[in-house]
Amino acid sequence: MSALAIDTRLWIYLLLTLAAKLLLAHYLPMTGDEAYFIVWGNYPDYGYYDHPPMVGWLLTAMLSVSDAPLWLRLPQVLLTTFIGLAIYLLLRRTHEAVAVAVAVLYLVAPVNVLGVLTTTDTPLIFWSFLSAVSFYFAQRRDNLWWYLLCGLFLGLAFFSKFFAGLLGIAYFLYIVLYTRRGLRPYLGLLLIILGTLPFIGLNLWWNYNNCWNNYLFNLVNRTAGSGFSAGTMLTYLVMLVYLVTPPILYYLFKQWRDVKESLTSRQSVFGGLFLIPIGLFFLLSFWKEIGLHWLLSFYPFLFLALAPILSTQQLRKCHYFMLPFTVLHLVFIGALLVLAPGIAKEFDKDAYRDAVFGMRTEQIIDAMSESDAAVMMTESYAKSAMLAYYTKQPVPVFSVSSYHGREADKRTDFRQFDGKDIVIFSEHRQEKYRPYFRDAEIRRIDVDDTHFYLFVGRGFDYQTYRDDILREVVDRYYQIPDYLPTGQCYMYERYGFEPHRID
Repeated sequence: MSALAIDTRLWIYLLLTLAAKLLLAHYLPMTGDEAYFIVWGNYPDYGYYDHPPMVGWLLTAMLSVSDAPLWLRLPQVLLTTFIGLAIYLLLRRTHEAVAVAVAVLYLVAPVNVLGVLTTTDTPLIFWSFLSAVSFYFAQRRDNLWWYLLCGLFLGLAFFSKFFAGLLGIAYFLYIVLYTRRGLRPYLGLLLIILGTLPFIGLNLWWNYNNCWNNYLFNLVNRTAGSGFSAGTMLTYLVMLVYLVTPPILYYLFKQWRDVKESLTSRQSVFGGLFLIPIGLFFLLSFWKEIGLHWLLSFYPFLFLALAPILSTQQLRKCHYFMLPFTVLHLVFIGALLVLAPGIAKEFDKDAYRDAVFGMRTEQIIDAMSESDAAVMMTESYAKSAMLAYYTKQPVPVFSVSSYHGREADKRTDFRQFDGKDIVIFSEHRQEKYRPYFRDAEIRRIDVDDTHFYLFVGRGFDYQTYRDDILREVVDRYYQIPDYLPTGQCYMYERYGFEPHRID
């Protein structure tokens, strides 16, 4: 059967969902997270503060053509369309009608229609899917080359986001629990590891020469204060019900024997690859809030796992729920785009202020330019990234800020601003910055029935800022454990701090 010989119904859903995603991608305003990753694309590197570099490389390629939001979002828009088509092609040899029903169900799922922003999850989902498909063929054909390809794709997924490690754990547990006994599957597991090693090694080398940023951000700074909480576990379960949807859960529980038989028969590779990470996230949810996007790279496996369990009729009944459910999401998003500023204005002043900043960014830039200051800054990575996107120039972050988005620490050398005039955008009146300037004034700017503040500092005092703010930044976010060998750390070397290590 030709790969182009696709069921007409599937073509219709492929085109309809693609059109819906393109419209969303066109009308949704630029977000702070997107702008932050665009900054990565403007500065190609083999690592970044928060995550490995894959999305930065992707955006570097996209930015070489255009920086229009629709163009930059195109990889994510096309990703779910590609996976929906791939699901059909993987299943159609077994049962054409089931393949169409499963693919359509995946295509119309709310997170797949609404998810149009290119983020670190975009390459993660792509490479994880290819890795899992390779693992499926490795199991089916008992071919060691497929295991090696699986490992290479897993390494690329790891170079997108560290959650790919959970997929590697799933491969290991699946081989131990489900595959037949013998040496060959374990040789395959060694080949998977071999395929990932170059990417793991390159990431370790980058961290060795960059203050162990990824380690500190993901395992230390962002987990500080985490403790046991049944509430986060319940939130996770509600999120799972939302993702899987009640009808699918109903049929899975109704046919639990078929589910169990499918898993224990070693036929449902994708069922194992979905359940194992989901189970690990469940255990983690007792201590950490699990984000919805954490699950997205495993989400396609759910639909592939449904094929041997649910009948065509049951899948269509699930579709009768899923399609209206997604349409409601689209109606809500459309209403939000039109009415959100007014609603937020009445009920949440901070949300309204954020909406105004996103819609009137260029007006705010004009007001900052009128200060005649040499340098523009903000207090947050998201707003700095947004201003950088529109001004086409770096916009550093002033003050200690949060553990998120500290890529600016690497890109900014505050020594070069000594004696210069700086205008700092803020949502609140900030008197606390006066000690870092020779003199200063604070201007209020009114925009669309809300207001912001511009702190205009004259004669930046680098030494005071270094001894106060930068010292706190290093103490808070750059405490490298003693057991980690360190090659270079820009925060120590640039500003003359002694290495700050903890036991």
